[in-house]
Amino acid sequence: MRDDHYCLSEVALFRDLSRREMAALAAAAPMRTVAAGQVVYDPSRPVSVLFIVKSGRLRLYRVLPDGRTVTTALPGPGAVFGEMGLLGLHMGGTWAEALEDAVLCLMSPADVRSMLLSDPRIATRIAEQLGARIAELEQRVVDLAGKSVLERTAHTLCLLAVRTGAGRDPEPVRLTHEQLAGLVGATRERTTEALGELAHRGLVRLQRARVRLLDPPGLAAVADGARPPPE
Repeated sequence: MRDDHYCLSEVALFRDLSRREMAALAAAAPMRTVAAGQVVYDPSRPVSVLFIVKSGRLRLYRVLPDGRTVTTALPGPGAVFGEMGLLGLHMGGTWAEALEDAVLCLMSPADVRSMLLSDPRIATRIAEQLGARIAELEQRVVDLAGKSVLERTAHTLCLLAVRTGAGRDPEPVRLTHEQLAGLVGATRERTTEALGELAHRGLVRLQRARVRLLDPPGLAAVADGARPPPE
């Protein structure tokens, strides 16, 4: 099973570097600020480039033959993605656009060779993440075969939730029902039904193009297959 457009983690890749080494790496790699709605990767004009998300969130999606789009990932701060065969990263027919104002670090193949693969510590972390990706794909196959749409929806919301500090609710998950359906692996209608059920249980609150998590532990329990208490 091939899934071209996955993301590595900047935090994991560079965790062995000192602050001085990180500063030198950042100074050598160009930064680019993009506005919400701006396309940053167009598969009809492919180019070898590695994106490191410094701030903001992007949307990776595919366009179906009937013109509809399917969201495949929502990389945020610390995610690494792009068309970079040296790292086993491929976009294929996937587009990338900014969901909100974002700052990206861009690397060419020459940058990747000189700044990443030349450092055995980073090369080792890349190999570790690629191995972890295989396990993740295997788990995804299991989830699609064995978990309900409700469970997969709860699991996806838990993964996307951004913590804001101890004792505080996570930031809302900012995406439409159609975008969430692409991540869950279900139709928009079935995903909307699942969201309605989660809202009925008091686990989430549905707002325009966003989902607020009211009870993250309860949502995690649903993701693990817990059944609601009898009324």
